[in-house]
Amino acid sequence: MSEGTHKVVLKGYGDLEKGKYYIEHELAELFGIEQKVAKRLLEVTNEEPRDVKKNIDSKEAERYLKALKATGAECEVVDTRFDFSGLSIE
Repeated sequence: MSEGTHKVVLKGYGDLEKGKYYIEHELAELFGIEQKVAKRLLEVTNEEPRDVKKNIDSKEAERYLKALKATGAECEVVDTRFDFSGLSIE
């Protein structure tokens, strides 16, 4: 894979069996932020996913994905090599 072709997207709460409090707590520790900030971030991303990291290679993206999933958050790696979202037919 070429470098800078992936991004990691946070989509909100994932493993609710773990409990929202614990997901927020672990996400806060991972990012070094307050738990209430992590809570707001997770609540907002349920409605509109947020990019955590952009323009990274696949190995780095998988490391981020693994760390985020360990917190219980829902996330995914997106291949941005074929991102045509900014194009228009007009």
